[in-house]
Amino acid sequence: MKSIFYYMECYIRLLKYRRRFYKKQKALGFIPDIRSTDETLDKILREHCSVSRFGDGEFNLLRQKGNGFCAFNQSLAKRLQEVLTAPLPCHIVCLPYALVSRENLNLRTKVFWLSYFIKAYDVFIRYLKSGYVYYDASFTRFYFAYKDKRVCEGYLEKIRQIWFDQDILLIEGEYSRLGVNNDLFIHARSLKRILCPAKDAFERYVDIMCAARKYGSNKLILVALGQTATVLSYDLAKLGYWAIDIGHVDIEYEWFLRGAKDKLPVAGKYVNEAKGDVFREKKIQDENYEKTIVERISGLSC
Repeated sequence: MKSIFYYMECYIRLLKYRRRFYKKQKALGFIPDIRSTDETLDKILREHCSVSRFGDGEFNLLRQKGNGFCAFNQSLAKRLQEVLTAPLPCHIVCLPYALVSRENLNLRTKVFWLSYFIKAYDVFIRYLKSGYVYYDASFTRFYFAYKDKRVCEGYLEKIRQIWFDQDILLIEGEYSRLGVNNDLFIHARSLKRILCPAKDAFERYVDIMCAARKYGSNKLILVALGQTATVLSYDLAKLGYWAIDIGHVDIEYEWFLRGAKDKLPVAGKYVNEAKGDVFREKKIQDENYEKTIVERISGLSC
């Protein structure tokens, strides 16, 4: 449980950042057209469009910075620029809806996105375009950020409708283990996995793309692979696949099931946002999980 001093500090920061945020937004000259979570999910369900999502990790690469998932990579940054600025039919680019509306977000999330917009303003002014329609990158983060949690179950229901009765190819980091020890994909027709490096997956991009094409025919391809997922979903969309950068949806579901008040570690899964012991078990004994793996692509250092 957070102390009252934590919330007081967050509120003071919120007041400070809010004025600077609106000043930067005015300088941008327009408010980006980012559609809501419901509109984003409805579009995916209606049109089966592919999805590339931009959050702080992707914007950090455009700012020539890395993070825990991915060191700065000039080639990856260049590809992210392409995804952000070169529209494709039946493919949507998603940005955080918090950049235009923070209604029902908790204090912590409001402070984060206001401060981030101020910090990364140079990227937004360089790449965001007036007249473009963007969608909500946070549709996969359906639980933790919300103040009123009553909306979460409705978002979750729509998310699960995406893969209802679908054959899924899941491309994920080797320790992500989406759907393991929970029923997130219980209504999918089938699920197969390609396991990729947990960090710096873009170094094996050619191999990952080859595997995706080998196993992805007539499947919904879900990609949980950090910044690499943003580019991979775009490239697969160009080839006619239905590919969705699904991000942290499994961890959000784990927190949802627990009614978590903070970003908790989850046994057997790598949770990069959790404090303390974010990951213990690199190996799990699960025969059903092992049966879903069709290919393993190791990191260059292995």
